[in-house]
Amino acid sequence: QWGQDGERIRNLRRNTDMAIYTPGSSAGLPVSILKSFAAPDSKLLEDLDLLRDRIQTTASGILELLGMKVDPLQSREHILLANIIEHSWMAGKDLDLGSLIQLIQNPPIERIGVFDLESFYPAKERFKLSMTLNNLLAAPGFQSWLEGEALDVGSMLYTPSGTPRTSIFSIAHLSDAERMFFVTLLLNQILGWMRTQSG
Repeated sequence: QWGQDGERIRNLRRNTDMAIYTPGSSAGLPVSILKSFAAPDSKLLEDLDLLRDRIQTTASGILELLGMKVDPLQSREHILLANIIEHSWMAGKDLDLGSLIQLIQNPPIERIGVFDLESFYPAKERFKLSMTLNNLLAAPGFQSWLEGEALDVGSMLYTPSGTPRTSIFSIAHLSDAERMFFVTLLLNQILGWMRTQSG
């Protein structure tokens, strides 16, 4: 027994909007991940701890989706991605997977730590990483990740007319790597949204 009678459930249905999101699928409401790579707003950029956490988890999520389980402190792939994301976001530039692929091949940075870029991660090897990411982006099944509503916390909680919304994210159909990727993006969005709220 759950202790809720039928009238209370009907009242909930009358007064709230129900949304079932299915990232990576069109079975429910699809979710576009494109906004997840947009530069954070100024409040988040000022919170360097949260910003660095978001950069680290975004880079980890991308590599996880590529099937690469890496150590953020040891992996050249992770360090390069994190540096590219940080450089772009601090400059106020939005990213998407297409621009990230190009920036992996031609990064906007010349040094990683004390090493010049070529010594740290030669162009030939960066091309392999960009090709792997491009293959993912070009795969027909991945297009469903680019369609649908933006991953926006405000619209998850309320409709455009101000009606409260119950948002459910179904991820049972995703692979482990896809789940990790999506949950990482979702938590990043929630944390960023929380930091912009008063109180």
